[in-house]
Amino acid sequence: MSAPLPRLVVLVTGAIGSGKTRLLTRVCAAVKRRWQLAGFIARANNRTKDAPPGPASSYALEVIGGWDPLPWAARRASGQGFEFNEATRAAVERAVVGQLATGRPEICVLDEIGPLELSGAGFAELFRAALSSQAGVVVAAVKKSALADVIAGFGIVGAEIVDLDSESAPSALRHVLTKIAACDADQIGAFAGIGGLVEVGLGSTLHVYHVPFAGHLLAYLQNVLLITFGKALAGRGLVRISFITSMLKAFSPAGNVVRPMLYIFAQGAAFAAPVGLLGWNVLAVMLGSVLMAWFMLVMSLTVEYATFGQSIFSAFAGAALTVGRWLGMQDVSLWQAIGAVFVLKAVLAVSVALVAYYADLSPVVRRLSERRRAAAQCRAFVPGTASRKSWAQTAATALRNLLRPRFLILFFFSSLLLLFFTNLTHAGLFGVMVRGLCVSYVGFLLIQHLDVHGLGGWLDRRAHLGLARSLPIALNALGTDPHPEPELGNTLVPPAPPAPQS
Repeated sequence: MSAPLPRLVVLVTGAIGSGKTRLLTRVCAAVKRRWQLAGFIARANNRTKDAPPGPASSYALEVIGGWDPLPWAARRASGQGFEFNEATRAAVERAVVGQLATGRPEICVLDEIGPLELSGAGFAELFRAALSSQAGVVVAAVKKSALADVIAGFGIVGAEIVDLDSESAPSALRHVLTKIAACDADQIGAFAGIGGLVEVGLGSTLHVYHVPFAGHLLAYLQNVLLITFGKALAGRGLVRISFITSMLKAFSPAGNVVRPMLYIFAQGAAFAAPVGLLGWNVLAVMLGSVLMAWFMLVMSLTVEYATFGQSIFSAFAGAALTVGRWLGMQDVSLWQAIGAVFVLKAVLAVSVALVAYYADLSPVVRRLSERRRAAAQCRAFVPGTASRKSWAQTAATALRNLLRPRFLILFFFSSLLLLFFTNLTHAGLFGVMVRGLCVSYVGFLLIQHLDVHGLGGWLDRRAHLGLARSLPIALNALGTDPHPEPELGNTLVPPAPPAPQS
């Protein structure tokens, strides 16, 4: 699944004075809040808005996110050509190479590349360093007279050309930002594919072997993955990654998966909320991790209450009182016990968040992102074949889910909890158990009848999650074969190609 670096090269060209630097400046302003930038901008000195098109008398270079502009080029006294400041070139090159060496910048902006670089001077080495760096996007202004030679001389394949002589400034800005967003969607799809592999592979294994607290373990693992992906994307796309990962969970062979799908998406959204409000930083990551852990706990308590009613909390209160006495604590109330559990979950969540935030897990992610075939572990996906089951089919499937050993074992232990830690009569206990079975069956019935693919398509149209490009890449990680070049649109899964006409 790994792609050549960089994944996108945008070459902005046009006549002198066409607005190449102005476009690069606007691109930087549009993406600087959510993308990590590196590079430099060439500023024309003593240039006013009313100045006629043409080269300025002198230029200065401004390192993005760095110091004040440094003098770079000054027109010779003869008026022919420019004199370049070698000290400025060396300082700017050292600064930008240092930015690229950290591996953090996602977009490298260079203004500009031309005949000087073709001769091996100027920023030729910096341009080569950018093209071979971890930066996924390189945006460079290129003199129009040198465009073809720059493409050939630097071995650039598949560059996106933005010609300001034939495209208006607003259109060119939209053009560049759309290409950057599409590149981002590719990476989001790859990360969601990794999450899907974990959920389908490890999650199914834990399900088959009935590992206790498997849901909580997977939630913490999802937290680690989201933090790792968030570091690579500066916090972007986490809701989309969670949504696609939840969709991929549908390919799990481990029976009922809709409730885990809802959990995966909701937990990811809970983690992404503080990041969206506060930006990508350690505080937002800790808050998101705590919300994610608390959501899992609240959902578990809600499901227990919906299944067994108020009696389950009476059982929890009796269990808390008994455990408290074993520990030498008297009169431990239900709310104290629940509060202690929430505090414990928060401490664990913060610990996991800090380890994942400061650890370098990128090598692990790179290994996981390699293309692999998982067709033997999941159901084959055939685009366009999903259909809604009849109520008779879903009723039979819901009954099978109700009789699965995993559900029966958990239901049995919940019943023992009620038996030993409540004052229910045998008739009352029987009534609660019957209610629990009925509620569980209705839940299984509604879940099985849900059209997951239809729901995904509706959310894509309404919430603009941008799944049309990311989802096929994520599906590819599971060994499926979606159409490699889907049309961008509002469908969750690209339609099958029409049959050839005879």
